[in-house]
Amino acid sequence: MVRSRVAFYALAALVVGVVAVARSPFGVITASSAAITFETPTIVDPIHTNGEPDIAVDPQGRVFNSGPTGTGTQRSTWFGSVDGGHTFRVMAQKVQPSTLTGIPAPGPGGGDTDIAFDRSGKQYFADLWALACQRVAVTGPTNSGASDQENALGCSGGTTPGSDRQWFAVYDPSPTTPHQSAYTGQTPLVYLAWNNLIGPGPNSGETWNKSTDGLNYTNATAGVTPATESSYSPFGGDGYPAIDQVTGKVFQAAHCDDKTCGTSTATTAKPGLYMNIGTPDSSGNLHFLDDNGAGGQDLTKLVKIADTTDSPDTLFSVLSMDSARNLVVVWTVNSSDPALDQSWVSASSAASGWTTWTAPVQVSDGSTATGDATNVFPWIKAGGPGRADAVWYGSNLQVDPSSHSSQAWNVFMAQVVFPTDSTGAITYAAPAKQLVKVTPHPMHYDDVCLQGSGCITSQGNRNLADFFVVNIDHNGAALVVYDDTSNKLVQSPNSCSVQVADHCGAGVITVARQASGLGLFGTNVSGRSNAPVTGMSQPAGTALYPVIGGTNQTGMDIRSSHVTVSPNGQFLNVSMQVTDLAHPAATIAAVPGATNLQYVTRWQMGNTIYYAAMENNAANQPIFYAGKQQTIDLCSVSACFPHVLTYPEPGTGPTFTGIPETGSISCPSNGPCTVTIKVRLADVGSPTGKSLLESVGAYSLAAAIQEGAEDNVSAQTDTVPLEIDGVCCYNAKG
Repeated sequence: MVRSRVAFYALAALVVGVVAVARSPFGVITASSAAITFETPTIVDPIHTNGEPDIAVDPQGRVFNSGPTGTGTQRSTWFGSVDGGHTFRVMAQKVQPSTLTGIPAPGPGGGDTDIAFDRSGKQYFADLWALACQRVAVTGPTNSGASDQENALGCSGGTTPGSDRQWFAVYDPSPTTPHQSAYTGQTPLVYLAWNNLIGPGPNSGETWNKSTDGLNYTNATAGVTPATESSYSPFGGDGYPAIDQVTGKVFQAAHCDDKTCGTSTATTAKPGLYMNIGTPDSSGNLHFLDDNGAGGQDLTKLVKIADTTDSPDTLFSVLSMDSARNLVVVWTVNSSDPALDQSWVSASSAASGWTTWTAPVQVSDGSTATGDATNVFPWIKAGGPGRADAVWYGSNLQVDPSSHSSQAWNVFMAQVVFPTDSTGAITYAAPAKQLVKVTPHPMHYDDVCLQGSGCITSQGNRNLADFFVVNIDHNGAALVVYDDTSNKLVQSPNSCSVQVADHCGAGVITVARQASGLGLFGTNVSGRSNAPVTGMSQPAGTALYPVIGGTNQTGMDIRSSHVTVSPNGQFLNVSMQVTDLAHPAATIAAVPGATNLQYVTRWQMGNTIYYAAMENNAANQPIFYAGKQQTIDLCSVSACFPHVLTYPEPGTGPTFTGIPETGSISCPSNGPCTVTIKVRLADVGSPTGKSLLESVGAYSLAAAIQEGAEDNVSAQTDTVPLEIDGVCCYNAKG
């Protein structure tokens, strides 16, 4: 998250040049293939934001998200979904509080996060603290986060080499997987790698650690200890690794130049993408290609993936392995010529020992017309033989990403299909590819600062942090998680026009799920339509508290959400069906620490998030209101930015910005209750019949204080409403 090695990313360090590999024409998979489309984007959490959102799918098909809220908060976020990634809830996290409202900020933490699973579904979680150490956690294979166990790695005094950007790689082969590994110990064997901040080489090298319980780790690099990492650390750092379940080998790609890596006779250094391979011994310790056997490093032994004239590392160079053991890699060039900041993919088969790679293929189109002119933050996920989805953020202007040029950014995805032989191995022929814009509207405006922790000095916007992620569900459908900062939210009295220390744009954690077209297992996938509708329903029994293993709270159990314009065209009727709204005192008593209940419907129209809400207390005194969403901004090493999203009530004081509306609650004897809020159109942006209300979601929240009373102190301690149930998301017409 912090990226202390800012010189590499700083604009002054960009190398002038052109991509060495000629651009290939952009193609499509086949004319007969159904077009790839995406569902209405899901909002992961209506309250919390984070940077660097990741997404992971366990063997049972449950979807999880995590991400840092910053070292200033000493807290990260961790969410789980049991409905395929359509709604999420806060997981048991860090320490089990006595109440799930008013969670004290646990430390240390708040930095980079990662999630991984073994075959049983046991979940492994890691959180970075202040470039010093890691916090790790594990869940049981069945509770999926109802409880967890935790440990800290080196946090008592900090690890000797320091750490940054940790990643998991889990070796847990099935009994039917051919066993070609020297490792003879217990599985699952969990590797946790992080960037060594003081190691030698162009990227400082990587620290590899191993564990059989996910809580206690020992060094996993053969012959290397923290005390000796200043003289040798395996080449790598930053890029997400891959692991082969047959041999147990780990793979990591990173930037290197030919002079440093010693594989060119050119007099001028030419950057390229290289790969290191770690082979486990009988104890699981990894022997890397660049280990010279004498306590030093021999970078000539690395595998060269591609030559480039500019750096292939605009956060990050990511590897993934498909079901036939082919490796695929994605990278984005970092050039002083923004027209060359494009995304590339290459592949290699196990038959070559992963030493021979296909010619790089450009998967972005570099077009201002499509909005894909300049790229940052690539990620890739492989599926069936030769198939992979690559994603990145693309802007509509060919300008430096760190410049203030009023760029509009979108998420793009390229589905790449490499030809394979009868064994599933790639044939090294040119792949087919299909490009699609994932986001329904720009998800970020203006600069994306690429200077790491130096962004605070340059006053650059780092609200997106350094990456986002694509994964796939069990049908091969893409799941893309990204931050949507298009709302331009900032804590009052600041504004988007002046962003010295506080940067506007709340990073709303958003998931786009593929709804049609070929998935990564070569078959068509299906999902919800993103066409406008008047509402959405769901089965009863989804308001579990706690969310994993808890009991259904009928007073929070949302059955449906609807948004319609009144017949006279003067009001927006916002309604929510809940199993039981007649007994608020009993509902409040079921959630320790809660004092009020909030039933909030939120949506985005243009670049503004609006809401309509009903709040009730134990005395059954409901109020109805609407307005614009607000934010509370907290600070970290990357300056200040929105952390907590609020839906304020009407009241006295500058933070009670809600507008009173009329409403009603109806509870028939033979069905669920209905709360209806009659919202004056002018109070929510004056939508017309042509207005699109995007990602409408309805949520039941338990709170300890009113939202208008929340401030920076309460946000710092996470004394914010807790989502108990939600129905999300659909598009509606105004």
